[in-house]
Amino acid sequence: MAKVTGSDLIIKSLKMYEVDTIFGIAGDHILHLLDKLIDQDFRMIDGRHEAASVHMANAYSRILRKPGVVMSTTPGHANAVAGLANAMHSEAPVINIAGSADSSNIGRGAMQEFDQVGIASSVTKGSWEVPSVERIPEYISLAFRTAMEGRRGPVHLTIPHDLQESEVDEKVFERFEKSSLDDQKNWLTYPNPKQIEKCLDLLKNAKKPIILAGLGAGATVSEKDLDKFLINTDIPFMGVDTGRGLVGDSHPNSLGIGYIPLNKAAQRLNECDVILLLGVKLDYQLGFGGSPPFNNEKIIISVDPEISQINRPRTVNLAVNCDVGPFVEKISDKSEGFEWNNGDWLKSLKETKKTYLNEMDSLATGSLPMHPMEVSKAIREYMDEDTFVVFDGGDYCHYSRATVPVENYLRSMYVSSFGMIGVGLPYAIGAKAALPDKKIVLVVGDGSLGFHVPEIDTSVRHNLPITIIVGNNSLWGIDYWIQKGLYDRDIWTKLDQTNYELIAKGFGANGSIVDNPIDLKKEIQRSLNSNKISLINTIVEKVSSPVADAAVSRKLGTHG
Repeated sequence: MAKVTGSDLIIKSLKMYEVDTIFGIAGDHILHLLDKLIDQDFRMIDGRHEAASVHMANAYSRILRKPGVVMSTTPGHANAVAGLANAMHSEAPVINIAGSADSSNIGRGAMQEFDQVGIASSVTKGSWEVPSVERIPEYISLAFRTAMEGRRGPVHLTIPHDLQESEVDEKVFERFEKSSLDDQKNWLTYPNPKQIEKCLDLLKNAKKPIILAGLGAGATVSEKDLDKFLINTDIPFMGVDTGRGLVGDSHPNSLGIGYIPLNKAAQRLNECDVILLLGVKLDYQLGFGGSPPFNNEKIIISVDPEISQINRPRTVNLAVNCDVGPFVEKISDKSEGFEWNNGDWLKSLKETKKTYLNEMDSLATGSLPMHPMEVSKAIREYMDEDTFVVFDGGDYCHYSRATVPVENYLRSMYVSSFGMIGVGLPYAIGAKAALPDKKIVLVVGDGSLGFHVPEIDTSVRHNLPITIIVGNNSLWGIDYWIQKGLYDRDIWTKLDQTNYELIAKGFGANGSIVDNPIDLKKEIQRSLNSNKISLINTIVEKVSSPVADAAVSRKLGTHG
């Protein structure tokens, strides 16, 4: 029987699950594995910071609805933990593999030793150290299933360096070889037919129903099934994160972004009598299911693959514990047998949305310094329906986030509910790796870009061209405006006007600085027609966004 190393077993296991791209950074405790990987047909994208590499895998995994693999050495794993925390909030199925010193020396002051599994356990769905070389395929299989079943999320494996080097009989892999019957679709959970009937009963008797779709929907829902359900029922739809774009913003039922501060149609949730949540957590963004934003008489239906998320902040009226995709498929078919009368309600909300978008556009007056809405209008002029737009930052980007349309599935991405800014550049690179033939635009604040600006080098080295539009207002925007609104002064929230275009040129990218709408449009058009990463350092007005204004009003108790 042929002998194979632990690294060979890792490679066999990754190929078994159809992994073709690996993100990460080199280091002592994965050198044996890297030496084996380079001779295989993996695309290997090395970044400049481990957290950024996790963010790349995060975007990549959600866009393609499959695990994204990221590797690091021991101190690199400490850096990666921040990315894992964000991946947990993003529900990104990231497989994080870290090496370590030899297993025989752990606990004796081994090189770079710390509790890798323990530190990762609180920010992942599962965290394990592989105990022996023979069990590498077992633990990798465990990692993939854990990441992909239920609500998606990251997992961590520590594989000590001596296990990577150790040799065993090749036959140990056979025990965990994936069966031809083991299709990922078989990992889904399906709804109880009686729950489908009860849900339809509640919806058809509602006078003002609404559907909110979130991360849990974005992971499994078929756009075709959701479109059919919405057309059948005339129920208004809003999406957040990967739920947005399951139907385009121009869809007859779509109200656009399902985020209350950025959509006046969403601010009418207090009128709704039945709310169908598709993979949406009743978290702080929805007042934990309270009033506001809902009224006291509402009925909440929650469809979620993770039982621990249902009834967590409050008891819902109908809990459906299953994957959202199968639920939408079943209810879509059943909805054809009923008469629906939601046309007037939908029309009213669409008018609210249209009025709000016009109000936002009116802010772009051509005055200098540029209002952030000038950025949104310029992007819309040159993007197509398949352009992927990443938004990153606490304040400036929200104008574009509210008004740049999303027409196809997962063609936009924003900071997760963890609120970790700085993810935008790595997200954009991960998106380009997943969608090499699409245009990728990053709308990012000057504060946010500073976290991972060296990843411009990653984009250049790996030929992953994107367009970066920096909103340079020399502020940590949202905290500045909250400080001014609550305390009438600012602390640690002002920045200098950094020449990011020069930094980009230093890394081998194109860079330009603009301070007026005409030049901005020219630079965006030039960049989108280029095959090179471009950074446009855009000087924008110091003005608070609706998100900052809502935060101040909420804290002062003056919101409606």
